[in-house]
Amino acid sequence: MTSQFLSPSEVSSLLRICLKQVYKLLNKGELPGSFKLGGIWMIDRDILMDGLKAKAQRPKPISKPGDRMSRHGLD
Repeated sequence: MTSQFLSPSEVSSLLRICLKQVYKLLNKGELPGSFKLGGIWMIDRDILMDGLKAKAQRPKPISKPGDRMSRHGLD
């Protein structure tokens, strides 16, 4: 049986990002379903996946002529 909660290390493997980046996202409050319990980060697997799916499906705004964008178009 798998746990409903993930550790930062498991999130790192799941998202294929380094552990340091996971902690940055946790401290910024950018990972849905995450909270600290006695100093230990817990991430609810279902909430995390639903939040990431919602972000991935959000349409990007269409730029208008004259809008300033970064050199790489990452604004």
